[in-house]
Amino acid sequence: MKLKSLELEATALMSEVMFGHGFAHYGYFPNGVPGVLSAEAMGRAQEAYFEKLVEVIPEGARSILDVGSGTGANAKALIDRGFTVACVSPSAQMNEMARAKLPPGTEVHDAFFEEFEASGRYDICLFAESFHYIDLEAALRQVDHYAEHGMVMFDYFRRPGFAHGDGTRGTHQAFLDAVAAQGRFQITSDVDMTDAITPTFVIHEYLKNEKVAPFITRFRAEIAQSYPWRAWAMEKALGRTLDKLNRKTNRAEKFAREHEYRLIVLERAAQ
Repeated sequence: MKLKSLELEATALMSEVMFGHGFAHYGYFPNGVPGVLSAEAMGRAQEAYFEKLVEVIPEGARSILDVGSGTGANAKALIDRGFTVACVSPSAQMNEMARAKLPPGTEVHDAFFEEFEASGRYDICLFAESFHYIDLEAALRQVDHYAEHGMVMFDYFRRPGFAHGDGTRGTHQAFLDAVAAQGRFQITSDVDMTDAITPTFVIHEYLKNEKVAPFITRFRAEIAQSYPWRAWAMEKALGRTLDKLNRKTNRAEKFAREHEYRLIVLERAAQ
C-alpha cells in the first residue's frame, strides 16, 4: 500500500505542476484514444473525468463526504462548484497536500473509511477511484451511516477470475449482491466506462516507452562512463526498477482484460 500511495502522490504532483489541478485519478476519454498521445491529453482527460463525476451527482445533493480524497483536487473543484465537502483519507502526506489547497475550515480526516467516525452526516458519499481499496461490506455500512441520500462511485472492479479474496478489489457482481443483501440502497445508474478509461494506459505506456525510458537509458550510460563508482551504487539500488522502464507491458489490454470500470449511483431505498 505504501508503494501505491507513493505512486498516487507522484501522479498528483505531476498533475499539479503541469496542469494546476492535482488530479490523481485516471483519465476519461469518451472518444477513445486521442490522436496525439501526450501529458496534455492526459490532463484534459482527467478534467473530463471530474466533469463526468459531477454530472451524475444527484440533484439536490449539496454536502459531500469525499472518501479517499487524495490531495484534495476533487474536493477543491467541488467546493468551487458550490458544494460543501469533507474529506477522509488514511494518507497523512496527501491529507497535508489537501489542507494546503482547500479553504480554511474544510474538514480533512486522517482515517481509513472503515474506521471513520464523525458526528455529522452528508447528502452523499463520493468514491473516485477509492472504493476498491475498502472492504465492501464495511464500506456499505459506513455509507448507510453517513449518507442521507446515497453514494456516487467512479471506480473499477475485478472481472471474475481475477478478484482478490480480501474483501477489496472484488467483482461487480459481488458489489451488486452486497447492495441487494444490505437492502438500504437502490442502484439508479450503473454504466460500464472501461473503454473510455483504458486510453489512460495507452498514454502512460507511450510516455514511458518513448520518452522516459530513452532518457533513463542515456542517463545510465553517461553516469557509467563518467562516474563508474556512482553508477555501480545506483545500479545496485535501482537497477531492477530502472530496467522495468524498458519493458513493454501492454497495460491497457491487461487492464481491460482483468477489470471493468464503472460509474455507479446509489440512492437510498424507500423504507
